[in-house]
Amino acid sequence: MLRHLGGIGVFILAALDSSVLPTLGAVDALTIVLAARHPELWPYYAMCSTAGSVCGASVAYRLSRLGVLHRRIKGAVFDRVTAVLHRFGSLSLSLAALLPPPFPTSAFVIGAGVTRYPFIAFVLSFGIGRVCRFALLAYLASVFGRRFVTSMWSAHTLVLVASIGAVLVCVGLLAWLVFRKSEPHTPSGL
Repeated sequence: MLRHLGGIGVFILAALDSSVLPTLGAVDALTIVLAARHPELWPYYAMCSTAGSVCGASVAYRLSRLGVLHRRIKGAVFDRVTAVLHRFGSLSLSLAALLPPPFPTSAFVIGAGVTRYPFIAFVLSFGIGRVCRFALLAYLASVFGRRFVTSMWSAHTLVLVASIGAVLVCVGLLAWLVFRKSEPHTPSGL
């Protein structure tokens, strides 16, 4: 139904996805389909996806800042997310906004609200990640058309992307472990 609304439909879907109702890749899929169908409008669809996503994330940020949404994240996950936010700040928000599902982007949005991360910095960081993500998807869909859409969702491509993602996660985890071990430890009594 939202596909027939074009940019307004993708804006609505992106706002819902980033606020309280995760759609598990539907925003990406709709952006790709619309940009493939109307290649000359790819910047418009990327902008609508980004604007909707930033608006929805801003609502979730505000609600979590009021203490409404923070219970949606389990304690250990929340502690890790807030630690990453404190350590890497805007970079962690941009990367969370850039990465596709099933990455827990909403945990970073809620964590930013609960930890009272500055709102302007949140919007800019999250917006940069979303602009990069949706502009890349829309541009590739406009260039490669329907073949890109069908190849993106084929089983072989998903297995390849999942394999590459697993390798990247493993490399990142190993780098984090090495970095963590190389940090100097300060005695707690000082």
